[in-house]
Amino acid sequence: MLLVLDRDNCLYIHDSVSDAEAHLEIDVEDGEYKFCDETGQSYAGEVLEPVTKCSSGAFRIVPQGARDPNLPAAFVSRAFECWSRVPELKSLADARARFLPTKT
Repeated sequence: MLLVLDRDNCLYIHDSVSDAEAHLEIDVEDGEYKFCDETGQSYAGEVLEPVTKCSSGAFRIVPQGARDPNLPAAFVSRAFECWSRVPELKSLADARARFLPTKT
């Protein structure tokens, strides 16, 4: 599962890195998105072919740096909206219930 937070704090939840690559736009080139998986592994968009007048460009999403187990909660906390391609996480409330620590 890959969490994608855009610069407007909209959260997108994808089944996998390859699912995110298939559905995101090349705005990756502009630093539009931040990425992490459910374990807190950070990812970065790597431009393979820049957008030009004759090409829509290409990118891939690759792991970057060390895991931070608090990263998924940070993404969910910042989000104002959520679009999910994962059946069990259909709403921002579902994502918050899954990734934010419960208070006891």
